[in-house]
Amino acid sequence: MTELTYAVLKYSFILALILFAWLAVRSLHKDVSAFLPSRDKWLKKRKKRPEKGEARSVSSPSPASQAPSVAQTSIVSLVTHVPPASAPSPRRSDTTVLVIVDGQNAGMTFPVPPSCTLGRAPDNSIVIPDQFVSSHHARIYKGAKGEWVIEDLGSTNGTYLDEKQISGPVIIRPGQPVRLGATTFELR
Repeated sequence: MTELTYAVLKYSFILALILFAWLAVRSLHKDVSAFLPSRDKWLKKRKKRPEKGEARSVSSPSPASQAPSVAQTSIVSLVTHVPPASAPSPRRSDTTVLVIVDGQNAGMTFPVPPSCTLGRAPDNSIVIPDQFVSSHHARIYKGAKGEWVIEDLGSTNGTYLDEKQISGPVIIRPGQPVRLGATTFELR
């Protein structure tokens, strides 16, 4: 073989190595970014949500502020709106829903029965199609006092409540972020 052939083979091999390294880094970046929930989306949604003191305001709104705006018609304000104390309150629905706020299936809503399991397997009450969620990942149920409780079922990647991994049954308050794998949800 000539010297030119060796040079062509050598540079072709170097280009193939560079292409392989680039594809490996790109694949790794996609996997890691799919696993980690986007903090930007989560922070934006937390900023849009009214503060606890604002949602429970007892004073009646002025006529000028009664005109519907974009913020008043958002789903968050509809869910967290508490009518003034002077107005007769309609019967409150006892239906609690699980809303996926971040992850591959963001926006999906599931009604939560008094006791349910979450996971990737089809025999769960709520099926979460996320490759980082175990087949039987966690269980949500109503406690003795009517509060919602979440419990990890020995999952591989763990269950996180407010970015802290839980090891036993823990009470969930509505609006607290719960993360299973790459999926973050809230009870509302």
